[in-house]
Amino acid sequence: MTFEEKLKKCSAAEIWQEYCGFLDLSLSEYMEIQKRLLMEQVELMAGCQLGQRFFRNGVPHSVEEFRETVPLTKFEDYADVLLTQKEEMLPEKPVLWLHTTWEGGDFPSKRAPYTESMLETYKTNILGAMLLATSTGRNKFNVRPGMRVLYSLAPLPYATGMFPDLISSEIDLRFMPSVREARKMSFGQQMRTGYKLAAKHGMDMFFGMSSILYGATRSLDQLTQGGGKVSFRDIVTTSPRMLWRILSAKYRQKRDGTDVKPRDLFRLQGFVCVGTDTALYKNELEEAWGIRPLEIAGGTEPTCLGTETWSKNGLVLFPDACFYEFIPEMELYREMDDPSYTPKTYLMDELVAGQKYELVITVLKGGAFLRYRVGDVYRCLRLRNPSDKLDLPQFEYVDRIPSVIDIAGFTRFTEREIRKVNEMSRLPIPDWFATKEYDETGRSFLNLYVEVDMADAQGLAMSRQLLRDHLSLYFRSYDGDYKDLKRLLNVDPLKITTLKQGTIALYQQRNGQKIPKVGAPRETVLEILRMQSEDARKGGNADVLE
Repeated sequence: MTFEEKLKKCSAAEIWQEYCGFLDLSLSEYMEIQKRLLMEQVELMAGCQLGQRFFRNGVPHSVEEFRETVPLTKFEDYADVLLTQKEEMLPEKPVLWLHTTWEGGDFPSKRAPYTESMLETYKTNILGAMLLATSTGRNKFNVRPGMRVLYSLAPLPYATGMFPDLISSEIDLRFMPSVREARKMSFGQQMRTGYKLAAKHGMDMFFGMSSILYGATRSLDQLTQGGGKVSFRDIVTTSPRMLWRILSAKYRQKRDGTDVKPRDLFRLQGFVCVGTDTALYKNELEEAWGIRPLEIAGGTEPTCLGTETWSKNGLVLFPDACFYEFIPEMELYREMDDPSYTPKTYLMDELVAGQKYELVITVLKGGAFLRYRVGDVYRCLRLRNPSDKLDLPQFEYVDRIPSVIDIAGFTRFTEREIRKVNEMSRLPIPDWFATKEYDETGRSFLNLYVEVDMADAQGLAMSRQLLRDHLSLYFRSYDGDYKDLKRLLNVDPLKITTLKQGTIALYQQRNGQKIPKVGAPRETVLEILRMQSEDARKGGNADVLE
């Protein structure tokens, strides 16, 4: 039966058990599933050329032997096979190839193969997340055929593009705009068209990237205040039901002196978001829409990894998507200090609550990646959740690893990219480093700290502007939707902070440690700024500091 048929013929408890039953597992039961599926994947990999590349010490016969003998890997270890799509070297024949940005690589994108079994698992887990998005507790959900969904997802070959194609075979959802139309539009066009349709027909679910959902929310605020390309009159004339809701909201606005919110116009049953900066937007999205978003986690290589529960206070990782290992934060910094060091990994039943970990995955069901470092950092919020009767750890996404700067899920920078942009600028920059920082509203931006000759104030200002211009050009060439990012989120993702020439070397000499080019600790940045401030006061030229 399809999912839609099950909704009609099966009890809520039966449906819940099939798609969300993993939430009832004990930790030991969860680990049994993990280890069994891992050894099945090892058997598949042992029979292909790609797997043999990593099994040089022999095929592992246990989880312990697997972790001891198989090295930690990155995309460079697979690039020659995956970028050329050499299917004959893979453990199973893929039915789909997905693409994503390869930050720091020599090619513009990474590719990941998906087998039929992987897609079946992906579909089941996405359907489970849909149930949870509308849920108030176990066996309680509100998913039905014909639900209208505002569409704000990147199309195939990106991972989010799989959602509508997989779901269409299971349940009839009415995307606004239709998937075929949306894939021809920019994000901004999708939002404008989607809102027009939502105003006419109503909207039941909102599904998309958190930063885009936030931008769409802002656009709607402008819409209801009479601004934007879509006029307020365009909305109120489309539907008597929406006319009543908007007039009622306008009346309350005038009576109480409050703004019209999306929650005044739409009655969402479910709200699903994904993205690297989700935590920054969730509270505002909940306030605007009257329902807290359900966060899901995943990516091109790891597939759909996890979902929050009905309480929407932490991610649970699906036991059948990947085998999970975790590198503690301190191990990451030790590796940064000594690149030859191999960090230790821990399993799900060895974690410590409150600690940050880099995620390491082995993709199951015929996937291509073994002990693969995704580059994502998660915090283990708790080892169990008694209030939800959950015996499994819950996580929150923190950020990319320190050496990668991710801006709103759109653009990622490493030392390699920033160094290239500095070379393109042809400006005399003796030294630099970059960090991801946040403005007063919590929005992320790239702060590039550059050394310049402080004696030339005019040259200093020119250098700042030229650097910003060149990096903005790089942003636009790197991501086709960068203009939409700036317009929808109303943020400029770049800031230049100038340092006196020699400041970085002086800090490193005083402290006996190098400053990472990307991802310097906040304490380091504050110490450098303090040094600069003291030096400026002594020299009487504090006015040239930004």
